[in-house]
Amino acid sequence: MIKLTNLVLAMSTLGLSAMTLPAYAQTSDQQEIKQLRAEVAELRALIQQQAMTQKNIIAQQQAAPVVVTPAPVVAQAAPPAPANAKPGWLTLPDGQTQVKLYGSVRADATYDFKGTNADTTNINNPTNKVPLNSANATEDALNVTAATTRFGLDFSRPSSIGEITGKIEADFMGSSGTNGTGSLRVRHAYVSAGKWLAGQTTSPFVNVDTAPETVDFNGPMGYGSTRTVQVRYTQPINTNQKLLLALEGGDVDNINSGSATAVFKNSSGNVITQTTSSGGNRFPALTARYDIATADKKGLIQVHGLLHENRISVSDDVDETKLGWGIGVGGKYSLTPDDTLFANYYHVKGDSRYLLYGNSAYVAYQNNPTNAANATDLSIYESEFNSGLIGYSHKWSPQWRSTLAAGAIWYKDDNSFAEKAPTLNKQLYNILVNSFYTPTKNIDLGVEYTYGQREIFADKTATQDNKGDYSRLNLMAKYSF
Repeated sequence: MIKLTNLVLAMSTLGLSAMTLPAYAQTSDQQEIKQLRAEVAELRALIQQQAMTQKNIIAQQQAAPVVVTPAPVVAQAAPPAPANAKPGWLTLPDGQTQVKLYGSVRADATYDFKGTNADTTNINNPTNKVPLNSANATEDALNVTAATTRFGLDFSRPSSIGEITGKIEADFMGSSGTNGTGSLRVRHAYVSAGKWLAGQTTSPFVNVDTAPETVDFNGPMGYGSTRTVQVRYTQPINTNQKLLLALEGGDVDNINSGSATAVFKNSSGNVITQTTSSGGNRFPALTARYDIATADKKGLIQVHGLLHENRISVSDDVDETKLGWGIGVGGKYSLTPDDTLFANYYHVKGDSRYLLYGNSAYVAYQNNPTNAANATDLSIYESEFNSGLIGYSHKWSPQWRSTLAAGAIWYKDDNSFAEKAPTLNKQLYNILVNSFYTPTKNIDLGVEYTYGQREIFADKTATQDNKGDYSRLNLMAKYSF
């Protein structure tokens, strides 16, 4: 482009020179004119050569194929992780719901040295119903089951009202609590959002957080793990304290159907017969728990409360109700990273649902001096008891840990309940020692020995003892996932 410009300027100069050439010829000699003409001719040839070269370059550019450089491929960004993303959880196709499968494959074996006749199909501790020592009960029996195997699913999802979480968990123990046939039993089924929870899960009245570990699937005496259908509200007080309040459904009375039988005659000679019908509660149970944790998280104290209605009914016009209630306090404290103490105490009246190994919540009667079928008066006599549990756990190594625990239940024996139910338990206790071995991650092997005894309200006679002893060895193998 620069050469072409120079040529144009040169041509302009030559044009001007040509215009003035005649005048110049008149004043210059012919030799100089010839020289100028020769230079003009040379410049003209150079211009023509440059024009031809430029024309060839343009022709070549027009004939050359057009090469289109493709735009760089930009990798499509992956969808953003859900707001509640958790390591090890699976994200469902909606991109927001997270789920996690967990559970355990478990096998249990028990060998009863005493107490065999109480319930030979029950893998759980049966101290509250072992035969009395005078019964000459069969001893030495082996029992095994894998029905304690469980599985569960946790889920979580963000929403406009906060994170929604929930749990579905089941095992194969069935509804009877015995070995059964491996039928499915729902343990947990609930959903929660913010401070609210609805569904079936552990009641605030029981003490799952302040009880020692046992091989026995149910747990130690003085302990409860009852799971109820409930609506629950949790109010944090500060970083170390919170309050739980729940309304719990389900009929907590336990009068069995069957033929009425005269079981008691009062001082006036009136026949009192056991009722055979219960009407169900009209109101949900109210339970509460207050948690206090130490700032270093080594200690935990929980205070529990319970109120519910006990009700019996033989018709719409004839029924009876009484209030059942309970209070409790429990705690645990880690003396060292390897040593932990546990303790619990409850006082309960008119309830048998929440804590293990108890009597019926009450005995109920139709009162009529002549004909029970025409009874117009019902009576409820509630049980009343205290329970206590203490325990100590020690970690011998990362693989070995052991627990020593003792639990007891003792009933008030100077009330109408004790008078009208002489064959029920006055007091019970258990002492247990166990050890767990974890040879590798997720595998636990356990062994436990339990000794227990129950004593009934009735006095010992010449033909019948009022106490029954219990002795059992538990073995357990579990793989958790």
